[in-house]
Amino acid sequence: MKIVLDGRKMTDREAAHTYLQEVFGFPAHYGRNLDALCDCLTEGEIPEIEMTHEGEMLAALGKYGERLLQVFADVQEK
Repeated sequence: MKIVLDGRKMTDREAAHTYLQEVFGFPAHYGRNLDALCDCLTEGEIPEIEMTHEGEMLAALGKYGERLLQVFADVQEK
C-alpha cells in the first residue's frame, strides 16, 4: 500500500495529526503524538509513504517536522 501525504496540510502539530489520522484511518483513540504515530503505522502492513511539499511542512513544523520524517523513515526500515 502506498500513501502520498501533502505537506501543505500539516501547518502545525494539531493539523498534522488530524490529517495523518484521516489519511491513514487511525482509530478515534489515536494519541496524536509521534509515539502513537509509530505504533499505529507498525500495526499490520507497513505502508510505503511518499511526501509531497515536504519543504512547506518543514517550514511550518520545524524540528517537529524533522522528527515526523524520521518516524516515517524508521517505519519504512522495519
